[in-house]
Amino acid sequence: MWFKRKLPEDFVGYVDGRSDRRIAGWVHDRSRPNQRFEVEILSAGAVIGVVRAEDPRVDLAEAGIGDGRYGFSFAPPQSAPAETLAARVKGGEFWLVCKEAVKGPAAQLMNSTGRGLPLLEPTMSLRIAEERDVEVAERLQTEWRARVRDWKDRGLGGGGAMWTTIVAQRHRRLLRLLGGRDPRALAVYLVGVQKTSAAEGLEQGARAYRDFRAASPKGRRAAVISYHDMLASLAQYMGLARAECAEQNFMGEAMFVASRALAAEIEAVLGFDIAPPNVFDGLFGLAIEDRVLDGRDIQALYAALRVIEASGRAAPSVCEIGGGFGKLGRYALMRGARLYTIVDLPTVAAMQYFFLSRALPEARVAFRHPADAPGETGVELLFAPLVDESAKIAADIVVNCDSFPEMGDDVCRSYFSKIGGWAPLLLSINQEANRKVGESGERQSVVGHLLPDFGFTRLYRFRSWVRRGYVEELWSASGQGGNARA
Repeated sequence: MWFKRKLPEDFVGYVDGRSDRRIAGWVHDRSRPNQRFEVEILSAGAVIGVVRAEDPRVDLAEAGIGDGRYGFSFAPPQSAPAETLAARVKGGEFWLVCKEAVKGPAAQLMNSTGRGLPLLEPTMSLRIAEERDVEVAERLQTEWRARVRDWKDRGLGGGGAMWTTIVAQRHRRLLRLLGGRDPRALAVYLVGVQKTSAAEGLEQGARAYRDFRAASPKGRRAAVISYHDMLASLAQYMGLARAECAEQNFMGEAMFVASRALAAEIEAVLGFDIAPPNVFDGLFGLAIEDRVLDGRDIQALYAALRVIEASGRAAPSVCEIGGGFGKLGRYALMRGARLYTIVDLPTVAAMQYFFLSRALPEARVAFRHPADAPGETGVELLFAPLVDESAKIAADIVVNCDSFPEMGDDVCRSYFSKIGGWAPLLLSINQEANRKVGESGERQSVVGHLLPDFGFTRLYRFRSWVRRGYVEELWSASGQGGNARA
């Protein structure tokens, strides 16, 4: 008796049309060209219908794909938004990749949306300034006046033309409030700062706030797809979800898991809530319980995990150059960092002071003159214009995320000439576009092109897990001997 060996499945097919009213596509097994298959239609990972793929498709027949009778079309219920829809062969593991996912906005994601998305939950924080905000603002004003009473506004630029422009154009009102004696007015401004131009380049800003407020429910979900993508990528980096492999048709597994579920898995490993307290009003992101998880939160958490791992210490002392709102520092302290120093523009340091004092109230947060001896624990904020060769910074590792390229080569070189005396290691997570900035003809800096001139040796280089187009590099300050305390 002769036995015929069953050929392995050799599926090919796509979803080539997806809207709120219809999902269509085709599927074909090259090993069994005469066989038709049932296709399961899913929304947010749940099966909502089954359709047989047997409709004639002229385009397939003309392309030489069997007899072309492999098409299907399905009308989903109104409760199933288009971005949640996906299709797979019934009884199998072959998912039909949506062609929309390989072009347009989806092409900028780290992960495939071929299996569809969960029903994303965008939200926006709603806050008014409270008495605790006023107390922090009053303390901030007192410390600010003590630090800058002899300064003039033009001295707050930090040495780079781009940053000087940012201070002049976006931080004037903040400067006036910091130098004033109305803590309630300052508290109201800082609680609402994400809705102003002062936050642009740091986190959200006025334009993004207005766009989100004006967007439809579908538009709001689209606005947070990239945040969900980062969250899925973070879970993959932590080993909580498997990395995608297009060669094996293994794509989209983490992306159709709900954001809350991904966050819960991550939190179970880390031991703390990953969404910070709602310090700001008008900040949009993913709804995680009663908090807002913004894309910068996810990027900062990833960077905090990387910098602690790269330091080789369980409780390192870290120095960050350009700290945004201080979110990386917050996560680093929550993961065990002993002392966290941020070097930044004075006005940005003021916003860091407010955020960290409200979001991590148990930590010591203080301004420090670079010439003064560093403390032992907490967060210390140093004003960049005062940092020179005499600065007392003792760290196990220096980190920079997304700001060296914007500073320009001269400012970067100034930092690179000093960093080797501050720490033995530098972690850089930056883009390398090298595009022109403004009308001056100056280009964005490329970190890897400059550091070797200052005795740095690259230990590793790879793409960021959570941000497309960003490169992560760890550099050793060869022969520079960091001065971190044991």
